[in-house]
Amino acid sequence: MSVSPSLQLPVALRGANMASPQRVTLPSGEAVVFSRPHPYGHDSDANEDALGLFQPEPDRLWLAIADGVGGLPRGQEAASRVIEMLGEPRSKQNVESMESRIAASNQVLLEQLPGGATTISVVEILGDSLISYHAGDSAALVVGQRGRIKLKTQCHSPVGISEASGRLDEKQALFHPRRHLLNNMMGDPALWLEKQAALDLAALDTVLVASDGLWDNLFIAEAIEAIRAGPLISAAQLLVDTVISRMNAPVTGLPSKPDDVSFILYRSQQIDLPD
Repeated sequence: MSVSPSLQLPVALRGANMASPQRVTLPSGEAVVFSRPHPYGHDSDANEDALGLFQPEPDRLWLAIADGVGGLPRGQEAASRVIEMLGEPRSKQNVESMESRIAASNQVLLEQLPGGATTISVVEILGDSLISYHAGDSAALVVGQRGRIKLKTQCHSPVGISEASGRLDEKQALFHPRRHLLNNMMGDPALWLEKQAALDLAALDTVLVASDGLWDNLFIAEAIEAIRAGPLISAAQLLVDTVISRMNAPVTGLPSKPDDVSFILYRSQQIDLPD
């Protein structure tokens, strides 16, 4: 696999069209990002996703994905603006909480970008712990070294609620015709930000934050299998290969939905390839 030069913090990608995953240089741990538009169709060159990695303090890292809501005007601009606002620097004496940044960003959308809406999923790494925040169907997954799911956020949609309550299983939810009808998003005055309790982050735990273009083309077990595929860049490439293959060549019984796809993979400790 050819290796592209690493990106440097801060990272803010808006409307990107990447050929392959790319590493991000971090003071500790490692991260890989990927973003590309819908593989074909009328708007194949318009990626409505945006992503960001920001380090406001030495022991604090933000991983953020925003997905402009399709079918609504100015979705791409909304996602880009939110990532831009989340990454705006503050003085060391005034590093706002993530909740306040998201609330302030939502107010800007309402006032300056009427009709623009986006999902948001942010994982905040705080030393050896993490906190997840989200609205919509961009989701976060935290997997332990042995493949145990430590966190999987719930999609804010009627179908997502039905899956979480057990009324639908994973496959039924993935193939449900109303899967993408959201009931919570940024750009809505009724925005509700779901915040997960702080979670201890062990060495070799892996964090995946992604837009629905990834989650709609994989079963969770497949995502976990890819995440455990050795070095982070190899895991990221396996995710990309699987998702793009599903979009381009659907297989009966497997999830497939062409869409923009963006994700961030993070691991607190690097895994090296054996000699």
